[in-house]
Amino acid sequence: MTGNDNAPRLIGRKEAAEYCGISPSCFSMWVASHKMPPAVPGTRKWDRRAIDAKLDEISGLAAADGPEDAYDKWMREHGGKQEARKAFRPHLKLREGPRRVLVFMAAHPECDTIDQIRGAGQLTIDKLMTEGAVKSVGMDDAGQRHYALTKLGKEEAARLEQWLAP
Repeated sequence: MTGNDNAPRLIGRKEAAEYCGISPSCFSMWVASHKMPPAVPGTRKWDRRAIDAKLDEISGLAAADGPEDAYDKWMREHGGKQEARKAFRPHLKLREGPRRVLVFMAAHPECDTIDQIRGAGQLTIDKLMTEGAVKSVGMDDAGQRHYALTKLGKEEAARLEQWLAP
């Protein structure tokens, strides 16, 4: 894997462990003890460059008093690893269907009935209402109920868009 310019930058746990020359369970322990960086938020993949930077730091190749790298700066600005991960991870426990409906509703606020919201059914809307992401805003003369995202729904849709982005 080393020296291959065509190798993907993001790698799974097994590949990351192999890249470091250790077992996958040892790699997991190193991640837990902060010897290795965490997975990229919202994924189960590790950035080779972040691994290289941590290995440089462990081996003493990185200057201890050198300039702050982009990763450290980003982590400092986001309040540490746990807070940074929380900022981007979806908060509501939703399955794929309700997630897609939530993102669609955020992108298309003019679509506010079940017939207009792509992929929505009454059960999906009921689930989103139970979670507090969607609210009913009334009925029209034709008897169709209209729905809108709550503040929580808008925030969750924004997190989902970042989290699901390729």
